Amino acid sequence: GTWGQLSTEGTYAITTDPSLVHTNFSACGDHTGGGQMLVVNGSPLPNANIWCQTVQVTPNTYYAFSAWLMSCTPQNPAMMDFQVDGVSLGTPLLASSTTCAWDEFYAIWNSGNATSATICIINQQLAADGNDFALDDISFTPLCTFTDSIHVTVLPPAPGLDAGPGGALCPEDSATVMATLVPASWPLDDVVYTWSTGADSPSITVHDPGTYTVTATGLCLDAQATVVFLPDTCTLPPTELWMPNVFTPNGDGSNDQFGPVVNGPPDGFRMEVRNRWGQRVFSTDRVERRWDGRANNGVVPDGTYYWVVHYGNRHADGQVTQETLTGSVTLLGGR
Repeated sequence: GTWGQLSTEGTYAITTDPSLVHTNFSACGDHTGGGQMLVVNGSPLPNANIWCQTVQVTPNTYYAFSAWLMSCTPQNPAMMDFQVDGVSLGTPLLASSTTCAWDEFYAIWNSGNATSATICIINQQLAADGNDFALDDISFTPLCTFTDSIHVTVLPPAPGLDAGPGGALCPEDSATVMATLVPASWPLDDVVYTWSTGADSPSITVHDPGTYTVTATGLCLDAQATVVFLPDTCTLPPTELWMPNVFTPNGDGSNDQFGPVVNGPPDGFRMEVRNRWGQRVFSTDRVERRWDGRANNGVVPDGTYYWVVHYGNRHADGQVTQETLTGSVTLLGGR
């Protein structure tokens, strides 16, 4: 022909270079380099089979159908429909208008019950001018199958988090706050609690009014709760203090020490004990500390000793008055 072997539309050749079979075709190598390709001067006939083959297949097996397509001229690039047993796999592949640029078609097909399959490449480009292309590396191969198993645990919907109702907090008081998942059926092994105080346990003890926030995190869990404690003046009873009048520091574990009995911590405290000559044998600023009947590294003699106690008495209205009590105590069983 005028332009070479493929001068006529609807003809093809197997060659290493499209320009060898048509002088207007670009000089290109095959897809992998150094080999041959199928070069076609396409025709405008619809649904023209470019290539078909019937192959044996294994039932219930996945196959990969692939091929590479390029344009030999830039006008009206070819459009290829890839079919198995007359059924298209995916959308047709449109070749690039850039010559010598290879594009891949790739699709997966399952054989089902079939033992054979007819695979075809069909040209859908109907333009008479152009539609010149090459096909290479047509492949229809079974895929390897690998299986594995995994254990899946379906958890119920993630729970909410409750930190309790809060309330009022009196001075000197404390409250225990417990974070609870609602509902409590959620797996607890992997739950991490984080409080705004820095604590990381489900419960905390608070001593001051304020807002406390806790976050619970874990497998598919991220919940938060807040509890508020408001300050309360809280009416407190006045401090009552009673002093024994006898004690026996003989080491029998009963009534061995002398000190005040109080209904609550006083607002300041001081106690002194003196002998009959006015010599101080004991003193303390701590209400919980007791006199054990010793002075100057020794046990004092039996007898009467005189004490004085100064303490702050906080009343219901919040006022504090300074109180002083005096009296005597009899020591028996000393030396």
